[in-house]
Amino acid sequence: MKKLCLFIGLLTVLTGTAWAAEEYPLGPDSQRQAGVPQGTVTQYTWTSKIFPGTVRDYWVYVPAQYAPEKPACVMVFEDGKSYVSEDGRARIPIVFDNLIAKHDMPVTIAILIDPGVLKAASPGQQDRINRSYEYDGLSDRYARFLLNEILPEVAKHYNLSTNPNDRAISGGSSGGICSFTVAWTHP
Repeated sequence: MKKLCLFIGLLTVLTGTAWAAEEYPLGPDSQRQAGVPQGTVTQYTWTSKIFPGTVRDYWVYVPAQYAPEKPACVMVFEDGKSYVSEDGRARIPIVFDNLIAKHDMPVTIAILIDPGVLKAASPGQQDRINRSYEYDGLSDRYARFLLNEILPEVAKHYNLSTNPNDRAISGGSSGGICSFTVAWTHP
């Protein structure tokens, strides 16, 4: 029985690894389309007070259809750099451009945030990435970081909807844990 369980476990791991290595083909919404207006992406840097000493990059995607007089929906992505790249797997600016142009989704501003980094205490040491601390914690700290720091900062420049039905958050792996915790603690 022990050998059978070990065999099944090994088979599951190998099957999962093979499945994960399979390349999923990107659909047409992940490709630039002729005639689709392109939004803009701007990179910023933020030093947090809620996560003291951390500095992070974040990007704001604004669709071409954004009109300041109408509040835009908001979607936050953890590990922002991996989502903002136009030649990566997610290609959020391209996908949002295509879906907004087709009216398959409302005008939505994306805020794509990297985890904070703590600078090394002395020369020769490495900076410390704060990802696990920020993303895997089960308190409302990351939600407060978004609600009290990032969203108000972005709202200084853009008219963001405050309606909870107009807001979303997304992430993969620990970013998914973070997204769930934010939604759970501040629905």
